[in-house]
Amino acid sequence: MDRQRDRVRSSRLGLLLAGFTLFLSTTLFLGWRWWKQATTGDVVTSIPSDTPSSHQTQIIHSGRDTIVSPIVADVDNAGHQTLSNERPVENHALDEVLELARTALARHREKHHDYTANLIKTERIGKNLAPTTKMSMKLRYRELIPERNLRGVDVYFRFLEPKAQAGREVIYAPNKYNGMLKAHESGLLGLLTVELSPNSQLAMRGNRYPITEVGIEKLIIKLVEKGERDRLRGECEVRRSVDQQVEGRPCELIEVIHPERRFMQNGRAEDHEFYKAKIWFDQDELVPIKYASYLWPREEGGDPLLEEEYTYSELQFNVGLSDLDFDIENPDYRFP
Repeated sequence: MDRQRDRVRSSRLGLLLAGFTLFLSTTLFLGWRWWKQATTGDVVTSIPSDTPSSHQTQIIHSGRDTIVSPIVADVDNAGHQTLSNERPVENHALDEVLELARTALARHREKHHDYTANLIKTERIGKNLAPTTKMSMKLRYRELIPERNLRGVDVYFRFLEPKAQAGREVIYAPNKYNGMLKAHESGLLGLLTVELSPNSQLAMRGNRYPITEVGIEKLIIKLVEKGERDRLRGECEVRRSVDQQVEGRPCELIEVIHPERRFMQNGRAEDHEFYKAKIWFDQDELVPIKYASYLWPREEGGDPLLEEEYTYSELQFNVGLSDLDFDIENPDYRFP
């Protein structure tokens, strides 16, 4: 009986040792594979390759893909970190949109020197949406301002809607009026022309941005800035739809969506600036003629909250605007 018990114990001990040996070898093998992938960059995710027809919506990507590019950090003989010719760089869903926006900016600067349009804007001021405003506008570009990397502008606005603001006129011609804007109200209040700093409280009343920030070029620059910033903040989804129209003009619609509200930055959770942004690019002129951004719904399943929307209608480029178009003495204007 004692011998039989010894044989059973020996058999169980052998099975236990064999199982432990298998577990140890498997762990070492998996650890070696993980180390090899981490040090060689052999981690590849797939990129959708389906090409939809022209009338479909294309969902480009909802994350980031790792590729290898020519710069990495090595360690020299003294143990200091140095730069070599390879390091991981990531493809992002926004890359093609950023390339489009940069191309649009260069082309806009090369081709377009002035334009007229109706600007229709809806903006959230504080917690509430302000009434939609419609303005007839003229804009002329001036020389490039190197420190700001954008062209200066001369701007004229005549307010058309809402009725309470109809007839208001504003001119911003910084070279002529020493960086100040000239404005007058409609009705009895229109008997006086006022001079205001573009960033003053009175000039900013009812506006998200000063008049110095207006225009298509500034919109494209902001798209690039937001895209470059969001590229570093993790995942987003990009959708592109052709055969869209805005005010009868053929457009491509680009939607950028943040599926997650928060992202990590410097060890802290931060909110994305918007839930969804929609940009309509005019296919003939390659400029954004409509832009809208939305905040997250107040409750799950609710509609996104409109934050701001701008539409350029009846847009005409290179009409030959002159100094008189930005002068309060223009006989077609109603400055007192």
